Amino acid sequence: MFRKRVVRPARRTQWGVRVAALLASAAVLVTACAPAAVTPSTAPASAPPASGASPATPSGAPKPATLNMLYAAGEANVDAIKLVIPDFEAATGIKINLDSQPYSALQTKVFAELASKSSFYDVIVVDTPWMPALTKQIEPLISYIEDPALSDPALLAIDDFIPKVFYDTAVYNRDQSHLEFPGAQDKVDVAAIKDAGFEIYGLPLQANALTLSYRKDLFDSADEQAAFQAKYGRPLAVPTTWDEFVEVAQFFTRPDQRLYGTTLMAGTGDWSTDDFKTFLASWGGYGKMVDDKFARRFNSPEGIAALTFYTDLINKHKVTPPGVTSFSWDEAGATFASGLTAMSMNYHNPKLDTGVTGAVDYAPVPKGVGQGPHFGTWMLSVNSFSANKAWAYKTVEWFTSPDVQAKMLSTQLHPSRLSAYEAAKNDPVTGAFGNYYVALGESLAAGVGRPRLTNYGEVDEIIWTAVNNAATGAATPADALADADAKVLEALKKA
Repeated sequence: MFRKRVVRPARRTQWGVRVAALLASAAVLVTACAPAAVTPSTAPASAPPASGASPATPSGAPKPATLNMLYAAGEANVDAIKLVIPDFEAATGIKINLDSQPYSALQTKVFAELASKSSFYDVIVVDTPWMPALTKQIEPLISYIEDPALSDPALLAIDDFIPKVFYDTAVYNRDQSHLEFPGAQDKVDVAAIKDAGFEIYGLPLQANALTLSYRKDLFDSADEQAAFQAKYGRPLAVPTTWDEFVEVAQFFTRPDQRLYGTTLMAGTGDWSTDDFKTFLASWGGYGKMVDDKFARRFNSPEGIAALTFYTDLINKHKVTPPGVTSFSWDEAGATFASGLTAMSMNYHNPKLDTGVTGAVDYAPVPKGVGQGPHFGTWMLSVNSFSANKAWAYKTVEWFTSPDVQAKMLSTQLHPSRLSAYEAAKNDPVTGAFGNYYVALGESLAAGVGRPRLTNYGEVDEIIWTAVNNAATGAATPADALADADAKVLEALKKA
């Protein structure tokens, strides 16, 4: 029987200062003669290939017996990789040595390995906010993609990637990594990417987006529906606007019944920045907060209105449980799972704890005059210092291919491919997750990523501090954003 596994993003409370520090010290962190131990796959090599096809043999590139892959322990769903390693090994005869590490250790190792020009890892997983600092260490892939002797169109299926996810995650200008691709992003166009002077630095795999979780049993209750209709003069429904969200949250806030309307992620950490930028986009502001000309676009009328609404949920409407100003995604998820709130916003599909009666379903977060739920993606990339770059590319192509991503759904992969979301509609395993994949796919299509800054972490910390100061009442939203604006101005001088 399939056992549900909740995949949570990394806890990145101090992520804000890590990238700049890693760039400065990575070479010191590496001891050139001692690569970390890896955990080889011990699964039998007799499993049938998930894709039904073997990768083409790169011309002139001797096939290695082993390839080393560096991956995230849980944040990018390592179980998905483990599931299909036997298929890859059976299809290619190449053994994958998988080294999976928790977020902070992984980030340190990725930067250290690349700074030292180590050839040990052939395939490396990269989180989106790291990429602006790595465009000169990660192998560009367009030449591989365009090589008909190397790239398999059925495995690559580049038109199948969610365009917004692909451009945000993988497409960069090597020497000006802060730039956004200037062309249309309604489909993945390799020729247009190349003509604009941009490159492709990996293929997306695990794509996380902010979605709304809600207690379906409460929303479907005839008694709750009648009470809501009597009070608000409209049917009780999952909110699609923020005005509706406030009413629904107020309706379900009953402290005497140990029930509140919603969670938020207002604690000090990357999560509160993600909350804020989602609300900023909803209010019609620039959801990335800083554009590719380094203009600061969060301390605006839209930004102040968005942060005011956010803090009003806590301090004026009082629809959040006690302690919400210290919540990360872990606390938000655990609070919802315990049955304490009717709604929650998070990056995974939380279920109710054992002993809590009810049902959960999912939806995109509400809209305002705009829409832009936060999203971020992990991609598989080729180490430019690898001795097996052609085979590493074939490995990346295979692990991110349509059939493989469809198979990975059984581990709750958050796929980056359109076809995987179609497959999820009829998959008996994903059916156990309600309509989560529908909500996730819609959220990724509308989502907004992070600004492209080599020191994004520093900016991130400034923003999350401002959000938390406003949420706790230590500063007004206007003052908190004004203070953040001045500090980000200084930080951008180092970007």
